[in-house]
Amino acid sequence: MTQETRPQRQVYQRRKRLSPEELEARTRAVVIMTLAGVLLFSVCALLYSLIFVYQPAEQSPNDAAFLKILEPLMFSIGGALTGLAAGRAMSAGKKEDDE
Repeated sequence: MTQETRPQRQVYQRRKRLSPEELEARTRAVVIMTLAGVLLFSVCALLYSLIFVYQPAEQSPNDAAFLKILEPLMFSIGGALTGLAAGRAMSAGKKEDDE
């Protein structure tokens, strides 16, 4: 008779802790991807509504109000994306100049 052996438990190695720079980079990447997704979805929805939805000859007041709200929102998200993307590069450039 053979003795049954229990399967060995797999030992998981702990991940090393992220440095503050790595943590900031990941957080920045998540925020940038989220804002880019919101901006992309807004642009796609706007284009869909312009291309595939029947538009009367005259713009309705609801559409005008919607576009009036959406335009500054999209500009501010675009500005935030630009600032986030360029902010780290600018600070890295300053550090190189200081050294």
